Amino acid sequence: IRFFKHEVAGARLIEKRANKLKLSNSEINRLRNIVRHHMRPHFLVAAEGSPTRRAMYRFFRDTQLAGVDICLLNLADVLATYERTLPQELWKGYLDVVRELLENWWERPAESIRPAQVISGRDLIEHFGLKPGPKIGEYLELVREAQATGEVEDRESALALVERSIRNDR
Repeated sequence: IRFFKHEVAGARLIEKRANKLKLSNSEINRLRNIVRHHMRPHFLVAAEGSPTRRAMYRFFRDTQLAGVDICLLNLADVLATYERTLPQELWKGYLDVVRELLENWWERPAESIRPAQVISGRDLIEHFGLKPGPKIGEYLELVREAQATGEVEDRESALALVERSIRNDR
């Protein structure tokens, strides 16, 4: 069963159908997000081993509230694809990855999913003399991801990371 990029085509299709059903914008966005990202857990399983903290952060950053739905949909997708021929080791791999994702979502969100902000855009503007703009958001996202992976723990290490990034941008 192959249909490359079916998640992109499916996201467009679900948006059209949801609009015809007169669903709210938030419902349409959630459905589109679920369909668009439903393959992500498959990729995490294919990578073998536990998902990294970076992978988990990026998964939930991109899927937002739909991440939990996607985990459950992914398990249903695997069962529907293999039916009774599903190898136990493969099923165990899916269960392990989904368990890891959901444990981080429910039990450790401040650690790996939504770390508390250690610096603000105002801090970057004042500390580095930067101008307001999209680059500030990029630096803040860099810091948030580094916090989720354990590379940044406080304001000083966040500012040091941004300083290195500014130097690399030049």
